[in-house]
Amino acid sequence: MARAKTKKKPVKRAAAKKKVVAKKKVVAKKKPAAKKKVAKTSAAAKKKAAAAKKKAAAAKKRAAAAKAAEARNKMKAQIAAVSASLKEAKAELATAVKRENAILKMAASKEAAVAKFLEKWTKQQMAKIEKAMKPKKRRKKRAKKAA
Repeated sequence: MARAKTKKKPVKRAAAKKKVVAKKKVVAKKKPAAKKKVAKTSAAAKKKAAAAKKKAAAAKKRAAAAKAAEARNKMKAQIAAVSASLKEAKAELATAVKRENAILKMAASKEAAVAKFLEKWTKQQMAKIEKAMKPKKRRKKRAKKAA
């Protein structure tokens, strides 16, 4: 048996949406930069440019030399200041050493003087004590002369 062909039902399709294409912005192209005109320079212009270059280099050199001299002078002034303060400190140190030596000498002589005095004073005190310990001598009364 032959099969009968069935008709396909038509499928309803949604209405096709139209695509909206955004308009592209046209970017204005920049004009190419004008080429510098390279004119052939004359020999005189070349000499003038070389002289100007030499002048500028010499001015730079002078400025650098002046700056270096200023820095050198600044350093010399700092060294002089430090040297002066060092001299002053040395003088103070010498004075302090002299004073210390004099004080040490004085302390030694003071000890000697105290020891000498103490020895003398001790002798005196011992002599007093010895004198006090001895029995007193009594003088005999003298006979009165007849007048």
